[in-house]
Amino acid sequence: MLAGQRTFEDMEAALHAVPFCVLDLETTGATAANCEIPEIGAVKYLGGDLTGTFQTLVNPGTAIPPFITVLTGITQAMVIE
Repeated sequence: MLAGQRTFEDMEAALHAVPFCVLDLETTGATAANCEIPEIGAVKYLGGDLTGTFQTLVNPGTAIPPFITVLTGITQAMVIE
């Protein structure tokens, strides 16, 4: 654990009572040095219940490789504005 980092025991509320979001990013490649983000997704939970969702496509400003289209189902046409 990092110095000064809080633990779950330090929290004022039980973890199941704290709302949290899970983010998912699809990318055009495998490394941060040469890839961009064409899709952002998020889900919000409270007490194990889904309370919200978000999804959007983003024009990454670069071509989406065929392998990524096969893997994610995201095509170049889907992200062109």
